[in-house]
Amino acid sequence: MKKPVEDFLADYKPEVRDLALKVRELVRSVLPEAHESVHTGYKTITYGTGPRMSDEICYIAPLSSSVNLGFNYGTQLPDPNGLLKGTGKLLRHIKFESPDEVASPGLTELLEMAKNHGKF
Repeated sequence: MKKPVEDFLADYKPEVRDLALKVRELVRSVLPEAHESVHTGYKTITYGTGPRMSDEICYIAPLSSSVNLGFNYGTQLPDPNGLLKGTGKLLRHIKFESPDEVASPGLTELLEMAKNHGKF
């Protein structure tokens, strides 16, 4: 079932909700034309070229005290600033614990590379 982003985030602590919205603002600034979907089962907000899972480029995952920005093909992205973490075959993520971290150098470039990889 899909819900608007604000409804989805309503059950999170205010600081996590605000952090997720700040990360969303960053994603939307680089991917304004992206298809945005809320997936309550996975507890994520996804962005991609269309509504299918295979179209997804990145996702926002609010957690109990932090927010992850995940990249579906993160292992295939250059990461000169060493921002991406994880051990999966394809997925990588960046963990945010404070709003200041959303302005970290290299984030916009990483989203741009993911955008180009997603064939926007």
